[in-house]
Amino acid sequence: MMHYRKAENVEQELSKSDLPFEDCMPKSQRDFLWMHVKGGTKVSNVIEFAQAALNKGEHRCVVWSGSGGGVVKTISCAEVLKRSHPVYQVTRMAYTSVEEHWKPQTEGLEEIIVTRQIPTLHILMSLDELPDSIDGLQKPSTPTDFWEGTGTHPHPRPQPRHQQQPHQPGAAVRPNKRNRSGRNKPAQQHGKPDAEDNLPNS
Repeated sequence: MMHYRKAENVEQELSKSDLPFEDCMPKSQRDFLWMHVKGGTKVSNVIEFAQAALNKGEHRCVVWSGSGGGVVKTISCAEVLKRSHPVYQVTRMAYTSVEEHWKPQTEGLEEIIVTRQIPTLHILMSLDELPDSIDGLQKPSTPTDFWEGTGTHPHPRPQPRHQQQPHQPGAAVRPNKRNRSGRNKPAQQHGKPDAEDNLPNS
């Protein structure tokens, strides 16, 4: 790629029908507020806008969407909003197509277009109760384990050093104490008599 220079990135424009919430989306697509979060988005501004829309009754549902550098801020927006409003939350991942354009710097070469699939995070937050049958539903005032994996404790807790581990079959066992010099008599070597055997008879 030494004969090319990076030009522009063209990201696929998503529509409301592309959101992965077919099982929990409001009947009318105009019933929810769709907030697009990017890497340069100021979190306080979009939070105030979404809170005002919910407080005024303009919307009962908000969807936060972000990809690339906007994923972390998307999570922050959702975490801040649910502190002020009792919302039902559904978090899902999807992919968005992005075209990378590379312009040639040498005559005779053609432009190169590379298509990549980047992960995109979508978070639906609704003031109205959602059915328990929805996959990944998080009810108000409950913690989420979406960011931690499938378990409540993804990493095992370390055990205290003084606690002895149970012995497993086939596992090597180290002795708890080392033999100290002079306490245990060394084993007799084969073919060599002890020192007492060389003493003269009295």
